[in-house]
Amino acid sequence: MNRNYPMEGFALAMIVFSLSMQEAMLTGIILLFVTVLGMVVYQIFEKLLPSWSSKACTAIFIVAVNLSLDQIIVNWYFQYNSDTQRILLQLAVGVLISKHVLSIKEFYYGRLLYEGALAYGALILIGLFREFMAFGTIFNFQLADFTFMTESFQNVIIGLLLSGVAIAIINHIFDYEVEGNESLWVLIPVVLLYQPFILDTLPELLSALIAIIATVILIFSVRMYLIFSNINRHFKKLPIELLSTSIIYMILLVF
Repeated sequence: MNRNYPMEGFALAMIVFSLSMQEAMLTGIILLFVTVLGMVVYQIFEKLLPSWSSKACTAIFIVAVNLSLDQIIVNWYFQYNSDTQRILLQLAVGVLISKHVLSIKEFYYGRLLYEGALAYGALILIGLFREFMAFGTIFNFQLADFTFMTESFQNVIIGLLLSGVAIAIINHIFDYEVEGNESLWVLIPVVLLYQPFILDTLPELLSALIAIIATVILIFSVRMYLIFSNINRHFKKLPIELLSTSIIYMILLVF
């Protein structure tokens, strides 16, 4: 059965845009809106343009709208300017949404919203959990201040871990099995923009390059091992590779 919700887009959002409940809610709304709008526009372009042109125009439209909406909301709601990292991550989310829309053979809007609602709920829960465990707040309202609370829950490691679990649960509910190289599309922007360690003795660019190379080598090593492992089919590919990447980041962070 073909997936109707943009799994890769939601997976990346769960990793990097779930630092607070507010951010998760707004990101999820934009993600679903852009997906539906992209599907409508793609169907219109298919009737008016050649295949290659309709796909190119749809991809550009989706990426542009996704980034524009995020910039408007960040500047208006959160009252601060986006940094380069956030812009690049939103571009990556837009690319993942367009990849999903262009791969759909039959459009089922009801099914998309049904599946998307569950993925959206998971994104909100992850945002709520990470915000509360880091600061004891929900929607910036202070609810608790326990000693075990730490800003480490804002680390990308937690995002990778929770997103892997969430995607696996959603796949199990809808009986989906991940195929292809979806995990690589999600992990590429994460690895490039979030290095697990910094070598202070080396120039910043060289340190980042070494960290990226080390992370990529470990990810592919584990990936080759997982191919031959007896893993539940709902955990295969994206979910288990997100979980394994979180462990790789944890190990590299320690060393």
